[in-house]
Amino acid sequence: MLTGNKVVLRAWANEDLPALQALRNDVPLQRQLMAQPKGSSLEQVRVWLTTRSQTADAVFLVIADRTSNQALGYLQLLDMDLFHGSGRLGICIGPQAQGRGCGGEALALLANYVGEVFGLRKIVLEVLASNEGAIRLYLRHGYREVGRWQQHFRTATGYVDVVIMEKLLAP
Repeated sequence: MLTGNKVVLRAWANEDLPALQALRNDVPLQRQLMAQPKGSSLEQVRVWLTTRSQTADAVFLVIADRTSNQALGYLQLLDMDLFHGSGRLGICIGPQAQGRGCGGEALALLANYVGEVFGLRKIVLEVLASNEGAIRLYLRHGYREVGRWQQHFRTATGYVDVVIMEKLLAP
């Protein structure tokens, strides 16, 4: 478990299933994450969590409130390449926890953890260009824009740009 002032990053537990199911079924939130929400039962969420937490080249952690231990979201570092020292970030924070500093603290805890434990030196991510709040969060926490895929992600109204960002953890 990784502990901050507001949040802890920890393994998922059965008690988290309803909260994580709600996040997975929040269509606007999932679209912001560039996911294709299909509706998930508790059992589907359990299978997804089990698969994610057993993937050899990934880290999956629940973001929980430090005081109540209630799940606020999750983050994952996928496609970890230990030779090159990089991984691809995905983070989901529930609407009730957004704007409270929980996401930023979770990003910092994860960066320290993967740098120290796995020797990673870079985290990369992709974010919708229209997700200005997330881009501001990433910029505040040391990420920089390194590219843009134009008209890359399909939405209900057409195709939108995707911003590619990175954070160097070590020189």
